[in-house]
Amino acid sequence: MERGKKLVMPLLFLPLCLQGKEDIKNVLFIAIDDLRPTIGCYGDSYAITPHLDAFAAKGLLFRNAYCQQSVSGPSRASMLTGLRPDEIGVTDLSTHFREKDPHITTLPQLFKKNGYEAIGIGKIYHGSLQTQDSISWSRLPVYNLSIKKEEYTLPDNRHGKKATAVEIADAPETSFMDGKVTREALTVLDELSVSGQAFFLAVGYIKPHLPFSMPLKYWNLYKDRPIVRNKSGYDRPLHTPTIAYHNWEELRGYTDIPESGDLSPEKQEELSKAYYACVSFIDAQIGQLLDKLRTLGLDKNTIVVIWGDNGFHLGEQSLWGKSTNFELDCKVPLLIYSPQYQNCPREINKIVELIDIYPTLIDLCGLKPQHTLSGQSLRYLAEGKANWKNRAFSQFPRPYKAINSHKYQTHMGYTVRTTNWRYILWYEKASDRITDRELYRMNGDKPEEENISGKPEYAHIENELQELIQEYKNSHHK
Repeated sequence: MERGKKLVMPLLFLPLCLQGKEDIKNVLFIAIDDLRPTIGCYGDSYAITPHLDAFAAKGLLFRNAYCQQSVSGPSRASMLTGLRPDEIGVTDLSTHFREKDPHITTLPQLFKKNGYEAIGIGKIYHGSLQTQDSISWSRLPVYNLSIKKEEYTLPDNRHGKKATAVEIADAPETSFMDGKVTREALTVLDELSVSGQAFFLAVGYIKPHLPFSMPLKYWNLYKDRPIVRNKSGYDRPLHTPTIAYHNWEELRGYTDIPESGDLSPEKQEELSKAYYACVSFIDAQIGQLLDKLRTLGLDKNTIVVIWGDNGFHLGEQSLWGKSTNFELDCKVPLLIYSPQYQNCPREINKIVELIDIYPTLIDLCGLKPQHTLSGQSLRYLAEGKANWKNRAFSQFPRPYKAINSHKYQTHMGYTVRTTNWRYILWYEKASDRITDRELYRMNGDKPEEENISGKPEYAHIENELQELIQEYKNSHHK
């Protein structure tokens, strides 16, 4: 075993809801870019997501799942290695985890080593060429690179750089990258059904990532439905330090976004509706995959995992995009179905993390890790076992350009989310001293509203949460 002590995954008992572990051999692993829990099954009444809702009704829905860094590269690298961003040295979009540890075994790579056909279609790792990992796969992945030209469908937008933030095209679904991903995945499922080969099939969808490009029929689902906005949720939290924010750099530069960044109410509504339309587009793609799985009879021995790599702000807290330590950027949907479970809890409210997916899948499939993992198997929760950690850690660097390279980093913000609190500490890189603190009382799904750090009556809360962050930071920063 690498990286310290041996990982122990005790399997103490098999409850009545657990059946036929030896029959489970396949994994359908579905990744969705920038998907916050804007899904009907998560209580979003505006979302039209019938396929995800139906899937959630028979699977496990994790209501409080969190990513380890709210941007694609670090989030995916962390989840796919089962280790936290500081452990693998990936906190930007350009660093490859193998620069720090060339011998690490990724999740798909472990399945490949155990005789599975490990196949990647679409965006699984971050979409740049330098962040791909060919040894993770049994064959070369396809549609895995993020190419700006291919993110658009209309000819006027396909010039290789940012065009409009919203693109609505009356065109077939396969004119869009995500439609092509689905078409390829359906073909591969047909092949695997014939071959009988055990598989780990990873399918990655890029929408609802910007630009918000979708077929007309999905836009039509929302165009005449007004979005009701709660004004209080769209203001910056009171007393929040400037370092917590960014300047919407991801949204700026699109040709339909003013240089000033001053968005009219009409433009804000259009962007929000377009985001939802993209979610419905992806919902339909997932529906095709799940239908194919059932048609082929593969649903009887295939575990399906559906997850988002990070959340997204749609104007709340005066923010657009992700790249913060706030709730709306760190919280993600996570849905798991396994034929092993019958009559088990369908909704799980405990706090979980994306790094828990790796140990969960290998646990359910009876595989052994080749390095110590930082997450826990969600099987413990599915089987109602106690003593769950019930907290999540995330982090994000500043300034904003540190996303592109850690060389620009001056500060790192670490956050812990517990049942009632979110606490954030900002550390100066040069001195390792704490420069800013944020403490928020969390109220259901509402975003943070007031930073109450420094108030005497909450000193004991801050002390407890600071100890958690300090322990996390010290133990995972290699």
